[in-house]
Amino acid sequence: MTIAKSLSHKIAQMKTAWYDNAPALNKPLLILYVLSHYKKGHARLFHFETEIQQQLRDLLKRYGPKRSKYEVLMPFWRLKNDGFWSLECVNDFLLESPVEPSLKEVLDSNLSGGFDATSFSLLQNQMSLIDILAQQVLGQYLPTELCSELSHEFGFETAEHIAEAEAPFDRFDLIQQDLNIINQDLSLSDTTRTSLIQARVGQGAFRADCLKLYPACPVTGISFKPLLRASHIKPWSDCRTAQERLDPHNGIMLAAHIDTLFDSGWISFSSEGEVLISNQLDFGTCDRLSLPEKIIRLPEPSFIYLEFHREHIFKG
Repeated sequence: MTIAKSLSHKIAQMKTAWYDNAPALNKPLLILYVLSHYKKGHARLFHFETEIQQQLRDLLKRYGPKRSKYEVLMPFWRLKNDGFWSLECVNDFLLESPVEPSLKEVLDSNLSGGFDATSFSLLQNQMSLIDILAQQVLGQYLPTELCSELSHEFGFETAEHIAEAEAPFDRFDLIQQDLNIINQDLSLSDTTRTSLIQARVGQGAFRADCLKLYPACPVTGISFKPLLRASHIKPWSDCRTAQERLDPHNGIMLAAHIDTLFDSGWISFSSEGEVLISNQLDFGTCDRLSLPEKIIRLPEPSFIYLEFHREHIFKG
């Protein structure tokens, strides 16, 4: 099972209370709230007292059945048992205790929580997955009549607007295959293996080094890091050595939609920075993309990788 499918499965299996043949909305609304803020660039963890306590209570009052008390601590705490959520606080004993904490203990310990590091990394590098998971939560846990309103409030794409919903999972199928190959290659040192794994999921030194070369997407000018991908110029699968795969000059930081165009060969770049557009890309799409005629001149060590992309990936 791939990382993306595993996360989807864990969310589908998270434990919720049931009332009148319907799941309690505490955890689902919390997950939607967190996903919506990840989409806006929020850090991995949310401080319970200042970012969750009142906000989740307000959501439950507006969208859930009327209660004498709206429980917000326990869903935040118990999510840690569902396989994709982690907690941090200044009191390690609190996290290790088998007894659920009181509100005072939580507030005194500055409890924070969010998706675990692996899941968060996945969402940062595949932003469209956030909308897919949000629609999964809406469809599985929320009444149908609330789905459209919640999608609008949280800023999620509706199910009708998510094209090729399985595409992100397919992409991570390929990544998982590469990770398996890396882990099975006994010729690699532990350091090289770790670097390759981090580079394959778009993290670590490769992404950091690419950001030094390209602090912003050279096509769109976008510098908001959660929307940028460290794209390989010569595809990962075509690289012959670990050095090629980790070489930052074989990388370029691109906005998500530009990365898709480049990765699929709909656009390429000359060594001088001219934007090359495939003849197979229809005129209407070209007009809407508003692609520039030229970007910055790319570093000379990237020329050999760009040549490969133009000859073998670009659709001409």
